[in-house]
Amino acid sequence: MQALTPARQIDATRFREVLGSYPTGVAIVTCIDEDGRPAAMVIGSFTSVSLDPPLIAYLPMKTSRTFARMRGAPSFCVNILAADQEAVCQHFASPAEDKFAGLAWHPSPAGNPVLDGVVAWIDCDYASVTEAGDHYIVLGGVLDMQLERDTAPLLFFQRGYGRFSPGSLVAAAERETIEAVRLAEIGRDEMEAVAAELNAECSIIAAVGGDVVYVAVENRSPHWRLRSRLGFRVPCAPPLGPLFVGNPGAPADAEWLKRLGRPDQETIDRSLAQLERVRSRGWSISLRGPDDGEDLDEVVELYSNPHRTPGQERRLLAAAKERAGLHEPDALHEDQAYDVLHLSVPVRDAAGHVVLVLRLSALPRGAVLAEVKRWLARLQQAAAGLERTIARKAGTSGLDQAA
Repeated sequence: MQALTPARQIDATRFREVLGSYPTGVAIVTCIDEDGRPAAMVIGSFTSVSLDPPLIAYLPMKTSRTFARMRGAPSFCVNILAADQEAVCQHFASPAEDKFAGLAWHPSPAGNPVLDGVVAWIDCDYASVTEAGDHYIVLGGVLDMQLERDTAPLLFFQRGYGRFSPGSLVAAAERETIEAVRLAEIGRDEMEAVAAELNAECSIIAAVGGDVVYVAVENRSPHWRLRSRLGFRVPCAPPLGPLFVGNPGAPADAEWLKRLGRPDQETIDRSLAQLERVRSRGWSISLRGPDDGEDLDEVVELYSNPHRTPGQERRLLAAAKERAGLHEPDALHEDQAYDVLHLSVPVRDAAGHVVLVLRLSALPRGAVLAEVKRWLARLQQAAAGLERTIARKAGTSGLDQAA
């Protein structure tokens, strides 16, 4: 078969500029060379090739002396770098004589170096090495592999390094965040009074960029000394955030449901029924499940990280879906005791939009309905006071602007 040639000459600078607009992952291929010494090279051309059989590939330059040295080894290991390992990448790309000096690593099952802190590693043997222009195509047969850290990978884009941050994961505009914190400060006295009176955790949460964010927290509970939730966020997706749905900063009904991915009809019907109950009642309740604890807090904390991964987002959505039946129960009975995870009421502006939510958490277990109603009434009283304060502040601001 005749080799294909370009229709016209392509300028090398233009080639790099155009291809550089496509981000690539950054990995370090390691091995133990024929002399028994560790060797490594940085690559930005790693890719998966086949599932059956499991194959990967990378493309070193033909002129690479490091690859020539590594080619004699029976196997190699692909180390996928984490977003916080740019310095490791730069070190291995430098002309340093001993690139493993001062770096922590441990051997893979095949004996190849696995660098500490990488996202994952993949042990391979050489399935084939094929010439392709000024590079080789190295096809590796996967021998073993392991995820090491649940974190974002290091990316290379337009000659610079960065991290994975797709649109759906990007934090909301700074203006929205500042406004939410400003409103929370207005309500801090109300929040602290409720927490002290009920010996509970009282929080102010806001809808920011499609997420529900804790913007102020006060914990006076003798029952639950939780880590601070300040800054924690969860996606406004069923069954979470129903009080905000359809209001500024939060998704509309259809978008709220869409965030479930491809739910079955039963899940859609249940979510819509829960949303309707919240709107009819004017408040929200979630009960504590038997498995709620550190694991759930850890999932929420990982999602709250601005550099979270799509996998961490899926874990939180899956956890929320699993405990969806504990949200917005259809009926509450006088003769039954409840373990309340949180109780929430809306705070509205003059236009009737939900701008904040007051949330009560860290409550004692086994509360009868009369006690739950007492908590709810106090929370609603505080929300009404906060609404009056917000309206008064808005009126004063308007007069100042008019003057």
